[in-house]
Amino acid sequence: MSLSSVWYITKETGRNLIHNAWMTLASVSTVAISMFVLSFFLVLTVNMNHVTSVLQSQVEMRVFIKAHVPRAQEMALLAHAEHWPGVRKIQFFTKQQAAAQLKKEFPNQQDLLTLISKSNPLFDGYNVYTENPQQIPGLAKRFDHEKIVHNVVYEGQVVNRLSRLSVVLKWVGWGIEFLLGLATLFIIVNTIRLAVFARRREVAVMKLVGATDWFIRWPFVLEGLALGLVGAVVADIVVAQGYHWLLVEASNALPFWPMAPFQQVMHKTLDFTLIGGLLVGGLASLVALRRFLRV
Repeated sequence: MSLSSVWYITKETGRNLIHNAWMTLASVSTVAISMFVLSFFLVLTVNMNHVTSVLQSQVEMRVFIKAHVPRAQEMALLAHAEHWPGVRKIQFFTKQQAAAQLKKEFPNQQDLLTLISKSNPLFDGYNVYTENPQQIPGLAKRFDHEKIVHNVVYEGQVVNRLSRLSVVLKWVGWGIEFLLGLATLFIIVNTIRLAVFARRREVAVMKLVGATDWFIRWPFVLEGLALGLVGAVVADIVVAQGYHWLLVEASNALPFWPMAPFQQVMHKTLDFTLIGGLLVGGLASLVALRRFLRV
């Protein structure tokens, strides 16, 4: 492509964007809103996955023994379970030790402390540490089948719920994004159609004198790409500023909550929004031009 052709295409792209200023603004705004919603669900999904990963690395299992089980049976199960595949370490604790731990963790809960002091309702049990968090559900089922076991508690139940919620959020986000994508596509298509309609005679003459379809298409395709790109950039700026503010506020209000790092979140959102904006803008351009290139 010659330098003069490149200059012509660039000039015509700018002319189209300025000539239809209101439709250009509407298109950019719609793309920005659409990409912002996509980014919102991406931020939620990335953080849910991050929290799930952190919790999985900290998961331990507690096995509680039924009341009035002889200590010899408790020790026999302990010795047996130490050799189960996946068990890294297992520690026995008495209900008196469990009560002392509760008193240490909740010194201001007077009702709870009084109840424990009068009649300790807790159980003996084991703290079980595994080589891999994914092994916990299988080990929990194995402990459940033991006759002396009262119940098994592990934070992996929370992890599983978070994982399922993350999947639901992802699909809800894609569903909403699909609907917003259609709306964005519709507005950009009509923006470009207005530009093409205003110059339909010029397009027809260019076709008659031998201009190729792609030579005619390029200014309008670049217009669509520009609309999609600018809208995506606007959304990314808003998301970046908003997430940075959220990280600062969360570190002050909830210092124990594991928020996903800024770079990790923005890397994910930038990839999706910029590619999404360009795809929507380019596709809208091609759809808008189909009818007008028939002479």
